[in-house]
Amino acid sequence: MCPSFWTTPGNFRLVAMLKQSKLTDDDKRKDKPKNVPNIRSIELESGRFIDIDVADFKGHPLWKILIETARNNPLFAGNAGYAHNHIIPENPTITPKELAYKLSITVGEALAILEGYEPKS
Repeated sequence: MCPSFWTTPGNFRLVAMLKQSKLTDDDKRKDKPKNVPNIRSIELESGRFIDIDVADFKGHPLWKILIETARNNPLFAGNAGYAHNHIIPENPTITPKELAYKLSITVGEALAILEGYEPKS
């Protein structure tokens, strides 16, 4: 189509209506199953209230998966760096729960941060 087609006011409205109909077309929604549960409506207990014995966790088969998942979080490096440089040196005996609370992260991520911490000599 030539550039003048797009600049004609009537044609611009036509193109806009066609684009809008693609967005609001009901035919695409009819294929969606009706019995899919809303995942956000499922109530889950927060991990921040669980009492954690780190020694028990390290022996669990899912420990490596937890560490791998936490480290693949895009914010993990920044959170770990901040914790290693500012929070842990001030309080070397910090618990995973406390660290999770201070950084607003999950307890699993806090465990991964504390697992990778090496005190500076």
